Amino acid sequence: MAFTTTPGADGDHITYCRVCEALCGMVATVADGKIVKVRPDRDNPHSRGHICVKGPALAEVTYDPDRVTTPLKRVGGPGEFEPVGWDEALNDIAARLSASIDRHGSQSFAMNTGNPPSMGWPSSMGNYLFSRAMDCTKLFTPSSEDITSVVLATELIFGTHGFVFPDLAQCDHLLIFGSNPLVSHGSLLIAPRFKEDLVEIAERGRVIVVDPRRSETARKFEHVSIIPAGDVWLLGAMVQTVLAEGLADMDFVERHCTGFAELKAAIDWITPELAAPRCGIDADEIRTLARDFVAAPRAAAMGRIGICRASYSTLTNYFLHLLNVLGGKFHKPGGVGWGHGGTATEAQSTGPGHARHKRHSSRVSGQASVWGTQSSLTFLEEMTTPGEGQIRTLLTVGANPVLSMPGGPRLPEGFALLDMMVSVDLYMTETSRHAHYILPATTALEREDINQFFMNHMVRPFAQYVPAVVPPTGQARGEYEILRDLAARMGRDGAFGNMTPFEMADGALQAGIEGQDGLSLAKLKANPHGVMIERGRWAFDFEKRIGHPDGKIHLWDDIAGDEVARLRAEPDPDPNMLRLINLRKLRSINSWMHNVDKLVRSDSPALLINPVDAAARGIDDGMAVKISTQWGTIEVVAEVTDEVRQGCVAYPHGWGHRGGWQGANAQPGRNLNEITPSTPDQAEQVSGMSWLEGFPVEICAA
Repeated sequence: MAFTTTPGADGDHITYCRVCEALCGMVATVADGKIVKVRPDRDNPHSRGHICVKGPALAEVTYDPDRVTTPLKRVGGPGEFEPVGWDEALNDIAARLSASIDRHGSQSFAMNTGNPPSMGWPSSMGNYLFSRAMDCTKLFTPSSEDITSVVLATELIFGTHGFVFPDLAQCDHLLIFGSNPLVSHGSLLIAPRFKEDLVEIAERGRVIVVDPRRSETARKFEHVSIIPAGDVWLLGAMVQTVLAEGLADMDFVERHCTGFAELKAAIDWITPELAAPRCGIDADEIRTLARDFVAAPRAAAMGRIGICRASYSTLTNYFLHLLNVLGGKFHKPGGVGWGHGGTATEAQSTGPGHARHKRHSSRVSGQASVWGTQSSLTFLEEMTTPGEGQIRTLLTVGANPVLSMPGGPRLPEGFALLDMMVSVDLYMTETSRHAHYILPATTALEREDINQFFMNHMVRPFAQYVPAVVPPTGQARGEYEILRDLAARMGRDGAFGNMTPFEMADGALQAGIEGQDGLSLAKLKANPHGVMIERGRWAFDFEKRIGHPDGKIHLWDDIAGDEVARLRAEPDPDPNMLRLINLRKLRSINSWMHNVDKLVRSDSPALLINPVDAAARGIDDGMAVKISTQWGTIEVVAEVTDEVRQGCVAYPHGWGHRGGWQGANAQPGRNLNEITPSTPDQAEQVSGMSWLEGFPVEICAA
């Protein structure tokens, strides 16, 4: 079949989805200059014809009548805008940003970045280079609702931030904690056909899903039901079992690790008997899970967002790493390790004292920063607290913190104090309606791209370049172009250099371990469906990726020690307490695709509650109920189901729209962040991670 590479030309265009990390291959058909159909690319060697319902919906986002396609200037209160030309907008923004920074200092500027631009290479590079151009130290991202705790745990143990993930292709025994890959398609590991991988692992051995909810993945495989936020106790007891029963791979430990004796002494009290009532799993079953894991020759333990956002999320991920390392599963076929993709594999050492940790902590509460980003729970205090470094100017790029951040509904209090707020976005969202300017960005189908940003955590390394399918709608521009132009008008474009994002990507490809075999941008353009990287997953020396100055994996760390001491002082759980967890559905992705009717028409959010808990509160299926915490109360609809265990309730995030998108506004549901722990003292102090899984709630009939 012939394909065209000219944006907007009639015919079939090869592209790929940028809704989530799976990056599935797609073919978009254009007729009369408009996308009329999006289907899976069956010739893509990575996704092999797989896409989910969200990929084709990108075409509907592209042509959404509610989409912002011309620069808008606010002329009244929030949501009151009128069109303006690009030059007028950028000149005024540049002048007002510069004037405010001159008055209040470089620390008064902040950025908040999010989806969807984070899934694109030039967009991500634009955010990064603009933050450098502005000397921005107040960077807010979804990290503290997503990955901060696993990033910190990885830094403490390995001295680097490269993500560790399982070798699904060769694994025979997979433990899954707090992840639902049949819906998420994976995160921090890329495997478009995740379901097939899991089925094949189960046929060879076992797939065990540890979750408070009988999720879509748990239903398909072995389910171990756990008390919400009990994973820290389960994993701690599993590691203790490995140590107490002499099951650790001591040959690997002695050659590559330090801190074994300190670790063993520090956690000997976390016995399965102690952990059992705190995680809801029998002591014998805990020991069996640990023994079976170590005994399986090709085994891996993975976790994701469900264990990243509880009250001990860093320690939970720390224990998960230890289980893999001590169990002899690190950097081995079928086990876990880093990926190499097609780029260089040198360590990103943080040096002595974990230099990245707390580098830009809050000037107000002192809440920790990780990976250069501040905790979301410090956003409001940084805007409203006077003094040197108070945020006075703000740029948001594809971010909607009013819906996506804990305490988000209160952020407009801070927005009202700003000298200048600019939003680069697809829509007038609950956040961007408060901006002084909204600058229209392109959708994924309106820009060229390369999957460079994600290559290092692919189960099967793969590279692809795609041109834009159609030109930008209206006056929309790519985030990279917008931010480079704005930086130039401020005299700050030196950080962008003289290379395009694709020249940068090409340099990285050719300098990487695949470059010697000819991997380059030119090769990708000559192979539009993408190129599998043939070198094996383990074809590099992992010791070169260790970032600690001594070149060792650190099994013990003082920060981990403080967290273990905090865990030891934790009071016994209240058996009558209801704890809330988040859930995700296939048709939803955070908050930014709820204006697509095909996705939301059958995706009404509801509170899942166990029949026993419902009966005790006089709640029937379909009844309106109130969810209350010390931070607020929302009214939602209940769904009585044994899908969640007793003591657990579940509700999705990203709903409760009040922006400039009429379809989304008409949907039911409430903003979960109206009731989540929302002040800095409620975050995990060591990492700044938001507490979004397993926090206590009260439920009653409305």
